[in-house]
Amino acid sequence: MALRLISWIKIWKSSMRYKWMLLLILFSLTPLVVMGIISFSISKSTINDKVTQYSEHLLYQTADNLDTRLGIYKDMMMQVLNNNEIINMLRTLDESAAVSYDVDSLSLTTKLSTIVAINQDVQSISFVSQKHYIKGIYRWSKRTRTEVKPFLLTLDDGSNFRWYSTRYGTYVDSLNSQSNYVFSLAKQLYKISDDSPLGIIAILDIREDVMKELISKAVSNNEDLQSFVIDGRGMLVSYPDSKLIGKSVTEVLGASGYEQIKNSETGEQRFPLTYKGDSLIVNTKKLHSNDWVVVNVISKAALYQDSNRLLQIFIIIALLCIVFSILAAVVLANSITNPILKMIRLMRQVMSGELTVRYKAKSRHDEFDTLGDNFNYMVTRIDELLKAVYAEQDQKRVAELRALQAQINPHFLYNTLDMIKWTALIQKANNAAEMVSLLSRLLRISLGKAEETVTVEEEIEHVQCYLGIQKFRFNFNIETVVEMDDDVGLLQTPKLILQPIVENAMIHAFVDRESGGRITISCCKVPGQGVRFEVADNGKGMDPAFARSLLAEPTSGAGKTGGIGLANVDERIKLICGKMYGIEIQSEPGIGTTIRIMLPLMT
Repeated sequence: MALRLISWIKIWKSSMRYKWMLLLILFSLTPLVVMGIISFSISKSTINDKVTQYSEHLLYQTADNLDTRLGIYKDMMMQVLNNNEIINMLRTLDESAAVSYDVDSLSLTTKLSTIVAINQDVQSISFVSQKHYIKGIYRWSKRTRTEVKPFLLTLDDGSNFRWYSTRYGTYVDSLNSQSNYVFSLAKQLYKISDDSPLGIIAILDIREDVMKELISKAVSNNEDLQSFVIDGRGMLVSYPDSKLIGKSVTEVLGASGYEQIKNSETGEQRFPLTYKGDSLIVNTKKLHSNDWVVVNVISKAALYQDSNRLLQIFIIIALLCIVFSILAAVVLANSITNPILKMIRLMRQVMSGELTVRYKAKSRHDEFDTLGDNFNYMVTRIDELLKAVYAEQDQKRVAELRALQAQINPHFLYNTLDMIKWTALIQKANNAAEMVSLLSRLLRISLGKAEETVTVEEEIEHVQCYLGIQKFRFNFNIETVVEMDDDVGLLQTPKLILQPIVENAMIHAFVDRESGGRITISCCKVPGQGVRFEVADNGKGMDPAFARSLLAEPTSGAGKTGGIGLANVDERIKLICGKMYGIEIQSEPGIGTTIRIMLPLMT
């Protein structure tokens, strides 16, 4: 028994895994989580059904109220259209020879007031025909034929009513003016005696506020529910925000929402919708009076807010249980977190540059001691590597200083070459003068700047000077062509990258050929990649495997002809421009060799 107890103590001291297992057992969260999830799912489903039923009930109630109110307006319109005295006045006014398009009659206004003006919902009533605009109660501020034209479409409907969506209108009389959002009911007038059409349309303008008030009363107890009305074309007839009235419902529900409403076959539907990151539930019902649709929208966040409150209660209960479990696990947690916190403090000291810190183990023989030993080894290695880097940098600075001291004074060299050139010209040694001039230009580019880069123009000029000197030196019969796009001349490039390549081509490509040799040097932009140099010759070519080896061995003899090997040029490009750039060799025996240099756009 004692031995078993001792073995358990050793396990306790040596392995952190068992400590975490004990923590999880102490918490015992699994039963609580399972019960919470099941209870929450059931309650959420129940609350969802009840809220959905309530939303549909409000939708039907709103639609019925609107149908009832629209029916009242139809009855009011029929009272006007069935009044023989009003019909006769309108016929007389329309058939009059009045020159003005805009006509009115005090008798007509007085008569209409007894029928229409008592209803505060009505903003105005007007009458239009092909010849006249006839004022009823309040006239439109804009009464042009263009404004009237859409209402003349009612003539095509026979004896049917036509509803017009909400618009913003201004109405005037002799004393004042009013501006409101209104929707309209229109119907053609007929003779009461023989039911023949008169060609006159009655237009009843009703304040949109009335519809908005009916809707707001229905949903007043639910602030999370949004209700509005659209017409058959998807335009907003009534909406809580008046700025959106007359605009497309896509402004509120998006194109997908409108498509689902438009494609409804029954006129009633319920569907989920995601718009601008919000998850919504949309209920719609078409009115009986016209093709308008009542739309109720509620967000899922609001729908589930009651269930979320229930979830919060579950969470509180779970937290209380966790607190009691934590109290029992504090000692155990400290035994785990204290070494971690200590390690974090040491790491921050290392980050600040203090590499003398070390983790001191407490002979616990667990994972933390192993981690501490590895940490100490890592810090020691970092310290050693940094010291090695500093020493290397010191050596590099010494080498650069020695190289600087060994340089020839460029100005003295340029002036001397210039003197040699003029001396040769005076003595009629034109070839010598031209060679000195080329050498001077070549040295100005290669030695005249301390920077690692030159412009593309300067690099091209450098290789042209080199070719000019080689022609005098060897009297070779090789045609050279230089092509450079206009937009690359001022871009930067690592210097002295073309001359070694051209030198290799001259020395190796045309060994067995006395004439017909050609070297083409080009430079252009490559969209999305950068700048590309290309040196192509029609020489003897080489085996592709050997061509690849030229970039792999910086010290190979073939690669270093001309002073700087191809591999060294490729390595220098990668150091300056990045690993993705450099030299690519494409060669085929008997055909020739093409060497491409890819560089980034450097300005």
